[in-house]
Parts: sequence; structure tokens; C-alpha cells
Amino acid sequence: MTEPTGAVYDLGYVPYDGPRTGRRGAIQATVRDGVQRVLGIRRRPRKKILPWVLIALAITPAIVFVGFAFLSSNFSPDVESPFASHADYFTLVGTVVFLFVALAAPELLITDRTEGVLSIYSSRPLRADDYIWARAGGLVLVMLVFLLIPHALMYLGFAGLSSSGFADSLIDDLDKIPKILAAAAGYIAAYAPPALLIAAFAKRKAIAAGIFLAGIPILSGIGGALIEATDVPGHRYGGLLALAEHPSHVRDWIFGRGTGRDLTPALAGFDPWVSLAVILGVAVVSLGIVVFRYRRLM
Repeated sequence: MTEPTGAVYDLGYVPYDGPRTGRRGAIQATVRDGVQRVLGIRRRPRKKILPWVLIALAITPAIVFVGFAFLSSNFSPDVESPFASHADYFTLVGTVVFLFVALAAPELLITDRTEGVLSIYSSRPLRADDYIWARAGGLVLVMLVFLLIPHALMYLGFAGLSSSGFADSLIDDLDKIPKILAAAAGYIAAYAPPALLIAAFAKRKAIAAGIFLAGIPILSGIGGALIEATDVPGHRYGGLLALAEHPSHVRDWIFGRGTGRDLTPALAGFDPWVSLAVILGVAVVSLGIVVFRYRRLM
């Protein structure tokens, strides 16, 4: 009978002696992880395709518009671009952002639940509220890339083509910057919270994305149908259901374009401030429900 033999190996274990950043560091790491996750950074190539295609769709038209303005002026910056304005561009980029949010919100919340990662977050100095705000912060940062970079390209590009000179044009158009920032905030507040709310309860990413992509336009369609059904009591209040159109209504208000456009809230007779109130109300309720749910999960 052979005697059992064994060996002890010194693996050189050394306790962690680096900086301990605590709760603040955990929040920053969660935000950074969220940005990387929705952009497919450090992930498989197929995870990068959709987000970067959408980013290209958001940015490329701005480059094209500036290029057309340059060509239409016969290589002289004397003609203002007839192809786009900042207000008009929000119509295009708002659609791209809508598609992106539908894909990104489930990626941020559902993956952690299905893979059992929430227990790891709970073991750190990170509360449920911190986790949700960090995930929402990561989503907002990437949405700002979609919404602001194209406008920055247009702002700088059209200034370079201006007959008054680059620096003077930048100064003359400074009043556009607060409007762009305010309109971008409206789209973020309108789209991100409902998408996070759906992702907080859905069990599959595809289902969450489908509910958001189909549900928001369906609500807008129902609202449009109600305001046309004049025999229904209180039919005009159906215009409040058009969640997809409220940010555009607010955008027109910000850029001083009036309220006579074919938007359901405007057709229902609601002022833009009502659309703003709806956006903020839905955002507060949605995020409140998400925080309450994750307080029970973590």
C-alpha cells in the first residue's frame, strides 16, 4: 500500500494594498462599466455592431450637411446651409437615440439580474439607489454623445463657412448652445426613464426592447386616435399619451418654432410646458419605481 503524498505550494498571495475608493469609487466604476457595456467596449465584436452603427447614423448626416453647405457655396463660405438646422437635426438624431435607448437600457439592467451579478454589487459599499443612478448616469453619458456631437460638428462646421469669420460666427451663435443643451435634456428625460422602467421588470432583453419600441409609438397612435374621436368625452387628453412626441413639442418651444406643427400634443391644444410637465412626471415616477424595485432586490 502506497503512502499518500502531498505538496504545499506558495502561490505568493498578497493582500490588496491599493487605494480603497469606497462608495464614490464604486459608483464611478459602475458608471464606467455601463458606458463600456452599452458601447460594446471590451466585449465580443458582435456586441459592438449595433451601438457603433447607430452612432455613425447620428453623426454622419451632420458631416454630410456641412459638406453640402461647403459645396453649394462654390467653395466660399457665403451661403448658409439650406439642408439642416439644429432644431431639424433633433428629428433625425432623436429617432436614432430612441432606437439606442431601447437596446441599451435592457443591457444595463437585465444582464446583471440574469447573470446573478447584483449580489456582487451588494457586497460593495454600493446601495440600490447608487446602483440605479450609476446605471442611469452611464446611459445618459452615451445619449449625450448621440445628441451633442452632431450638433457640435454642425456648430463648428457652419461657423467655418460663415462669411463673418469663424470666431465671430461662434460668438454670434452662442445663443444656440443653451437651446441645444435644453432640447437634448428633454429627449434624455423623455426616453431614458421609461426604458429603464421596462428593463427593471422584463426578464429578457429582446422583450424589453420590443415593449419599448412598440409600446411608446402605440401610445402615441392611441393618443392621436383619441383626439380625432371628437365624440369621446375628454378626447383631447389623449394627446398626453404621445410620449414619443412630447420632446419634439418641447424642442419647437425651445427653438421658437411655434406650436403649429403636426405633433399630437399640439393638435390636442396643449402648450409645450404641458409636454414638459408630462416628461418630468413620467421620468420621476419611472425612476422612483425602478429604485423601489431594486431596493428589494439588492
